[in-house]
Amino acid sequence: MKILQATTARGWSGGTEQCLLLAKYMNKLGVKTDILCFKGTELERRARELEIRVRYFPNTRKFSISEARVLADVVSEYDLVNTHIPKAHWFVWFSLFFTKKRPKLVYTRRVHYPISKLSLLTKYKFFTAGIIAVSPKIDEWLRQFSFIRDKVHYIPSGVELDRFSPDVESTLREDVGIPEGALVFTNVANFSEIKGHFVLLPAFRKFLEITGRKDVYLLLVGRDTDSEKAKCLIEELGLTGKVIPLGFRRDVPQILKATDVFVFPSLNEGIAGSLLQAMAMKKLVVASNVGGIESYLRHMENGIAIKPGDERSLIDGLFLAIENLDNEKLREEARKTAQDFDIKQVTEKTLKLYEKILSS
Repeated sequence: MKILQATTARGWSGGTEQCLLLAKYMNKLGVKTDILCFKGTELERRARELEIRVRYFPNTRKFSISEARVLADVVSEYDLVNTHIPKAHWFVWFSLFFTKKRPKLVYTRRVHYPISKLSLLTKYKFFTAGIIAVSPKIDEWLRQFSFIRDKVHYIPSGVELDRFSPDVESTLREDVGIPEGALVFTNVANFSEIKGHFVLLPAFRKFLEITGRKDVYLLLVGRDTDSEKAKCLIEELGLTGKVIPLGFRRDVPQILKATDVFVFPSLNEGIAGSLLQAMAMKKLVVASNVGGIESYLRHMENGIAIKPGDERSLIDGLFLAIENLDNEKLREEARKTAQDFDIKQVTEKTLKLYEKILSS
């Protein structure tokens, strides 16, 4: 069996990470698995560090018949291609019209957004042998379409429990100049409206005003959290020095180790990998009860659930977190929850699906 994990994402995201992790752990299981991506991406760099073979999409934003033929020669070498983003699925799907040997095509659906009728009647219906839903909510939503229902399978995204371990060491507080004993909140998400930053920052300012505490900080981690747009918003809200924008980082486990409370006020989510990573590290979490998060976050059992887009709910959640800083039961249950998403188990489930599809 020869597998190709494919994404056209140029930046780093949860879906990109899953593409890499599936390739990494399938190779560990002895299943030859390569990655298909654009040149010069973070995914390419990380894959090469892991000695995973990298293949390339035509480096263009517009896809032509000639480029489809080039891509067809690449995908023809594989038994199955798993795409992880709509654009990648479209590129691979179109190339299958020109292949000498057509691989099975599997599409991982990570978001709960509308599907066009054109997509349903073309790239979902034809050639696509399987559709993986990363959350029960997406699974239920996809199954409403009768003619693709039998193709849909629920397999969540996974977490590297060994990497996101409570036992990691960190000098992050010292590195960024946070005083000893300070209270640290952390958000890990690419800077955007959908991730709730425009709710988080005003809520954090209000939290500081109410408490009057000077020893409280918020770390922002992710693509564009250190952009001019983000820095301007921080300055406009008078949060300079209290909100520390770290940008895209590779040392997320060390950042989480330095964290007291992980806060994740996203407005919509597939499965929220960064939230599960924080839970794996036994962090107290405050998160929007939305999308795939609803399937595993249980209020005051393994974390604190808030209403998405609701500043008042978020502020209340932050205060509830402060009251529960010493609640070890919440932390232990958070870790237990994350263990259900162990990437090793997820990889094995995914591989069984591949085998089923290839034998059908």
